[in-house]
Amino acid sequence: MKADNRGKLTRSLALRHVFALSTGAMLSSGLFLLPGLAASKAGPSAILAYLIAGLLAIPAMLSVAELSSALPKAGGAYYFLERALGPSIGTIAGIGTWLSLVLKDAFALVGMSAYLVLILDFNGKAVALVLIAFFTFVNVVGSKVSGSIQLFLVVFVLTVMAWFLTEGLFETQKQGIDKSNLDPFFTEGFSGLISVIGLVFVSYGGLTKVASAAEEVDDPSLKIPLGMSLSLLVGTILYTLGALVAVALLPPDILHEDLAPIHSAAETILPSAGVALVVLAALAAFASAVNAGILAAARYPMAMARDGLFPEIAGRLSRFGTPAFGVIVTGIAIALVVLVLDAESIAKLASAFVLLTLGLLNIAVLVLRASHIRSYAPAFKAPFYPLTQFVGIIISIFLIFQLGATALLFVGFVFVAGWTWHRLYASGKSKRAGAIRQVFERWGADADPKLDREMSAAMAGHGLRTGDDYPGLIARAGVLSVPAGTTITEAADRAATVLSDLIGLTGERVTEQFLETGSLWIQPSKQHPTATPVALFEDIEEDQLVIVRASEGIRIPASWGGSGEWVNALFFLAGTTENPGRSLRVAGELAGHLHTGAKLIGLAQTEAEVKSALLPEMTFRQYALLPEGKDSALIGSKVTELKLPSEVEVVSVHREGILIQLNEELCLEADDQVTLLGPSDTMPSLGEPLPIQETLE
Repeated sequence: MKADNRGKLTRSLALRHVFALSTGAMLSSGLFLLPGLAASKAGPSAILAYLIAGLLAIPAMLSVAELSSALPKAGGAYYFLERALGPSIGTIAGIGTWLSLVLKDAFALVGMSAYLVLILDFNGKAVALVLIAFFTFVNVVGSKVSGSIQLFLVVFVLTVMAWFLTEGLFETQKQGIDKSNLDPFFTEGFSGLISVIGLVFVSYGGLTKVASAAEEVDDPSLKIPLGMSLSLLVGTILYTLGALVAVALLPPDILHEDLAPIHSAAETILPSAGVALVVLAALAAFASAVNAGILAAARYPMAMARDGLFPEIAGRLSRFGTPAFGVIVTGIAIALVVLVLDAESIAKLASAFVLLTLGLLNIAVLVLRASHIRSYAPAFKAPFYPLTQFVGIIISIFLIFQLGATALLFVGFVFVAGWTWHRLYASGKSKRAGAIRQVFERWGADADPKLDREMSAAMAGHGLRTGDDYPGLIARAGVLSVPAGTTITEAADRAATVLSDLIGLTGERVTEQFLETGSLWIQPSKQHPTATPVALFEDIEEDQLVIVRASEGIRIPASWGGSGEWVNALFFLAGTTENPGRSLRVAGELAGHLHTGAKLIGLAQTEAEVKSALLPEMTFRQYALLPEGKDSALIGSKVTELKLPSEVEVVSVHREGILIQLNEELCLEADDQVTLLGPSDTMPSLGEPLPIQETLE
C-alpha cells in the first residue's frame, strides 16, 4: 500500500479483504478454544449461547456499518465516538477499544499455544511470541499485503471447517440425541445459559474491527456493510455448528478441561490427515485473528494522535504507508497480556470492553442522527431507528453485568485512566466539540461548526459510486470570470444568480445557504489555489456547480471558513438534501482533480478548457448552432437522434444562457449552445463541426 507525504492512507482493500478481515478477526479462540470453557459453565446449552450472541450482535453491527459508511476514517470506534460524544469520551473509548482488541488478540494466542503443543515440541508461548513479531512486521509493511494474507488464511480455515462440520454433523445424527452428550441440554439451567452468552460474545468482537480500516476500503459505503453482514452470517453458523459437534462428540469430563476441543472432536471422526488439517486450520485462524487485530488496533493510536489526544509520533506513517508506531506498540501489548493472564480472564475482560464499546456506538448513531448535521449522510442507514440502537444499548448493559466484578472493575479503571489522560495531556490540544453539542444547542451549549466540515471531508473520501454523475456535474457547470478586487461575497452573489434559476430560490437565499452550511474546502497549490464551498438545498434533484475564476485572487475570510487564504477560483457546489452523500462524493472527486489539475485550470483560456482540466481523460467541445454556421443542419433535430461516435454524448444544452433539461423530446433550436463530452482521441479538433457520423433521417 502506498501513502502520500501528507499522511493519507490509500484505498486498497476490496470486498474480499473486508470479508476476510472481519471473518478472520472472529474465527479464532471463540471457535477453537472457547467451546470447552463455555460448556463447563452452561453444559450443552452453550451451543445456544453462541447462536444467541450472534443474533445479539446484529444491532451493533448495523450501527457500526452506518457509522462506517458516513465516516470512513482510520480509527473506527474511537473516531465515531470522538466526533459524536466529544474528545473526553473519545479518549476513553479509544484507549478502551484498543485494549479490548489487544486482549482479544492475546486470547487468540492462548488458543494458538494449546494447538501448537500438539504438533511441536516447543514451548507454546515462546512460539506465539515469535508469531506476534512476524505479524507485527507484516502490518508495518502494508495493509494490502496484510489483507491478501488474511484472505488466504480465511479461505483455508473455511474449507477445512466445512469438511469437519460435514463429518461431525453426520456422526451426530448417526449417534442420535441419547448417545451424543446433548441430553440433558440445560444442565446448568437457564441462568447458566445467560451467564455464558456474555462470555462467548467475545467471539464476535472482531466483527467490527474492519471499521478501523475504513479509510483504506474502496467504496466503504457498500463494501463494509455487505462484508460485515456476510461475516456475521458465516461466523454465527460456524460457531453454533462447531460448538454443536464438539459438545455432541466429546464426553463432558474431557470437553470441560480441553483447550483444543475442535482437535479432540476431529480425532473421533476424521482420518489422521484430516486431524492434521484441522490443527493447521486452527493455527491459521489464530494467525488471521492476530493479523486482523494488529491491523485494526494500530489505527487507534494513529487516529488519536491526529486529533492531538496522543503524541504526534503515534500518528506518523512509515515509508510503507502504515502506522508503524501503533503496530509495534500493539504487538508489545499483546505479548505482555499473553505472558500475564489466563484464558478465562482474558475472555471476560475482552468481552466487557467489546460490549461497552458497541453500546457507546449505538449511542453515537442516536446522537449523530439527532444532531441534524447535514454532512452526516450515511449511504447505509441502520433500519428501525431508533429501536435498533436502544435494543443494542440494553444488550450491552445486561451482558456486561453478567461478566462479574473483575470485568466491571476493569471497565471502571480504563474509564478513570482515559479521563485522567485527557485532562492532563489532551484537554488543551483538542478544541473540537462532539455532535452532541448540536443536539443540545437549543439548551445553550455551543455547537461546533467545524464538525460539519470535517464530516463533509470524510464523506467525500468515499470515492465515486455507480450513478454518481461527476462528468454531468462538470458539463452542466457555469463558468464565470470576475475582475481584480472582487470579494468572496461578490463572487458568491454572482454564482448565486446563476444557481437561483436552477434551484428556484432567490440569489440572496442561495448565498445565505452557503454561509449557513459553512462547508468550504481549500485546495492549496503554488500554481492555482482553489476553494470549494458546498451547500445542500431541498428543491433540486441534480447537483449543480458554478465556477468563478479570479486571476488576481480572492481572499477567504473566517466568515467563509478560511483564514485569509488567497485563491484563484471558487467552485460553488449546490448539492441536494435528497442525496447528500452523492453530493459530497462528487465534491471529493472535484477536490482531487483540483489538486492534480491546478496548473491546467490556471492556463485554461475557455470554458471548455476549464472543464477538460477537471476530466483529464475526457474532452469537452462546445458548439453554437448558428443559422449560417457549419452545424445549422442540426437545428430542429432531436438530441436523441444525433448519430454521435461511441462514448461521445451530449451533456448539456444552453438556450439564451439558461441550462435546458435533457430529455427525449428536446429539439435543438437556432443559437443553442451544445456541449459534447467524449474520449480525447475521439473528439474533433477545435473549429471542426459536430462529429455526426450519419445523415439525420
